[in-house]
Amino acid sequence: MRVWMQIATAFLLSSQAYAQIGSAKFVAAIDLKRLGVKVPAKGSVSATALELLFLSDSYLALLKENDRLGEPRDAHLTLYEIGEGIVRPKKTIELDEAVMPISPSGARPEKVLEWIDSQHFVYWTYSGRASRWLCDTDLNCREDKEGIAPVTLPHAANCRSGDLLGFTDTQRAVCLVPRWGTKWSAIVMDSSGHHLYEVAKQAFPWDTRLVSSSQGQGFGLEWKSNTRFQLLNPFACIDECPPAGKQQFVVFNSNDGRILQGFDWDPRPYNLDALPALSPSGKTSAFVRTDSVVIYSLDGMR
Repeated sequence: MRVWMQIATAFLLSSQAYAQIGSAKFVAAIDLKRLGVKVPAKGSVSATALELLFLSDSYLALLKENDRLGEPRDAHLTLYEIGEGIVRPKKTIELDEAVMPISPSGARPEKVLEWIDSQHFVYWTYSGRASRWLCDTDLNCREDKEGIAPVTLPHAANCRSGDLLGFTDTQRAVCLVPRWGTKWSAIVMDSSGHHLYEVAKQAFPWDTRLVSSSQGQGFGLEWKSNTRFQLLNPFACIDECPPAGKQQFVVFNSNDGRILQGFDWDPRPYNLDALPALSPSGKTSAFVRTDSVVIYSLDGMR
């Protein structure tokens, strides 16, 4: 039932996204094969975990962690400089401490990387205890013992915890709301639970994920689905459904929910489950498409 729901809703929003005037401008791509990313066994998810974080429209951090069977995980952190039509690695470091497990699954995925400002970010490690490491744009990193503090999430009234996708800023939450049958809408509401606007009515599957920008100018929604062709096989999901053949990422204006741009692609055969990223300004986006991190400019699409 869930798979049928996903494929039925995916095409609806896709048609809305591409109806927008203008298109995103391709900036550059990072070849993940050069970083050791390999095609997993047929039907399997990649053993490589990736996380993306924009410091600004000019800097993108990429954390790559390999799960090697019977061996310690190895993690590398690379900072990329982004220019007009180019992206180049500025520096790469190998992380000695085991990073917190990268978990892109779930409505609110656990994240290792955390934005501080345009020149600084942190990553989290765990070796018996959680540690926070502060880095600058030269990847000079030090343990930040003073920076660890309890995190208090903003309040989201009238949104059940299982339906809360996250926050576009400290005042606005995004909540999935079932309207009828198996179709869901994404509602943006203030802290009191007042509905500000509704995004793509009755168009989302329940496992949609939120992609926010640290300055709150825009936000994205991402999800996967099986294709119509995959579902032609009546025995496809007897034991386990095949890996999704379609992935979508749609970017919205935070002020009114207008669709700025929609992307869709086939994530196979690499099946890398990496959450897309938006720059703090919301003007640049990045996501993993098959075997590359692709970067697009959304500037001028406000």
